Amino acid sequence: MITLKLIKMKYLQAFKLFYKIVEKFRISELQQIAKTFSITSIFLLSYLVTSQGTETIPNLDFSGNGPLFLSKDLMHADILQVESLLRENYVRFPIIEKSGVKWESAIQSLLDQLSKNKNPILTHHFQKKLIKSLEFTNDGNLRTDLFIKNRHYVLRVEPKVAFFSGIRLAHDNGRFRVLPTMNFYKKIVNHWYDGCKTQQEIFFPILPLRQSEEIFMMGQQANRQLEPLDCIFENDSGEKQKILLPLLIPEAELNQPETPVYDYISGRTPYIRWYRDANSEDITVKEFHKLARKLRKSSTLIIDVRGNRNGSFAFFEKWLKHYTRNHWKNVIVKERHTIPIIKGLLNRVQWNLHHSSMRLLIGQDQLEQKSLQLKALGKHLREKGIAEKWIETKFIFNGNRNSPKWNTRLIVLANQHCGNGCQFLAALTKQIPQGVLIGSNTGPFPKNTSGPIFQLKHSRIMLSFSHRLHLNHQAKSVSPSGYIPDYWLFPPMDIQDIQRFASKNTNSL
Repeated sequence: MITLKLIKMKYLQAFKLFYKIVEKFRISELQQIAKTFSITSIFLLSYLVTSQGTETIPNLDFSGNGPLFLSKDLMHADILQVESLLRENYVRFPIIEKSGVKWESAIQSLLDQLSKNKNPILTHHFQKKLIKSLEFTNDGNLRTDLFIKNRHYVLRVEPKVAFFSGIRLAHDNGRFRVLPTMNFYKKIVNHWYDGCKTQQEIFFPILPLRQSEEIFMMGQQANRQLEPLDCIFENDSGEKQKILLPLLIPEAELNQPETPVYDYISGRTPYIRWYRDANSEDITVKEFHKLARKLRKSSTLIIDVRGNRNGSFAFFEKWLKHYTRNHWKNVIVKERHTIPIIKGLLNRVQWNLHHSSMRLLIGQDQLEQKSLQLKALGKHLREKGIAEKWIETKFIFNGNRNSPKWNTRLIVLANQHCGNGCQFLAALTKQIPQGVLIGSNTGPFPKNTSGPIFQLKHSRIMLSFSHRLHLNHQAKSVSPSGYIPDYWLFPPMDIQDIQRFASKNTNSL
């Protein structure tokens, strides 16, 4: 924390520098300089008071020489630093706060929990407790790294996934009735749901068999394995049955490099499985584009992008240009910059330089250029007295004027392994009148590949998060869990069920 003595020292240094500059100028120029300096000096004083040591944030320490154990006081100090870093720099902090979440309660709960430890605690255990205390954010971009004694511990907020019970329920006159399910829980078929002990159950909407139906799968959302649901069902006579419902996770498909670029199944409802990107000169890619022109007159189109983690917006954009002339918003990215965030981003460059010899993903020249750009931006903010600057980038899809207008009902299948192309298709379903998203939430969004990093003073834990917001076509923030499906897909449902849904619900959307 900056003391008053340090503030005075910094301020006197600034004045001394000012008078050295003044000596080089004519008297006629001094009025404008003095005016500029008065404004700058006010900003400087304000910044020194409020920055809480931003100027003195040290470079990242990868040595692993941090403490193996932490005392109660040192943990307390680091927790307060975390709270300050998040409050001042975490782009989703105000969004979460407006949703009713009390950050102070989460921080205080962690402090209370750790205060019970009379003895020093392992630094790695402190790291675990810290990241667990931030799980309420549901933000997979919140990450901690700890280098200690030739080990690298990585912990992040694990995003929640949907656990399913296998119990299908129909919404009927304000109540939920159990539907027949193959080999599952036959004794409660046609019974009414009467509640669960945990009161944390979720009713996930799933594909209806008929147009007018509302069908749900009972389950929960969590980031770790859950205990079975302890629930009660009753028949029309009022007789109750207690039953334990084990919770399962659907397999999250992830495409492998050896998979083809795409697969295609023709028929009444054409089905495309887009697996990965490829070079535009690849014969398969040319056939893929040709397919887009062939399918222009299809009334319904299913595009399956489950597991396409690396599929790019640019690759699928070319496909869509062959398909339509329409224009849509992909996503709007708002990037926040402050002096502390810029320091954190410079730390990110240092991180990448440190790891570049191992990964060789980014060239050293590029990283050094990035560092120069960040330093220039930081200088600009300081000189202009700008406390905060937002940079907005709009990613727009512009169709090809030689292609026809969009006249297709689009059904997109996605899961949590969703790259930029997949995320765009998910966003597209929310913009067109007959768009349907099926599967699961589309996963961490945005993926934090270049967010700021800050190192805690005592534990040497590195805390990182995103400084970007992704906004949808309505300029509303997209959840860090990604886009939520209109219908969830759980076993044993498969592509045949989706095709059946598409053919039976042609006029329902």
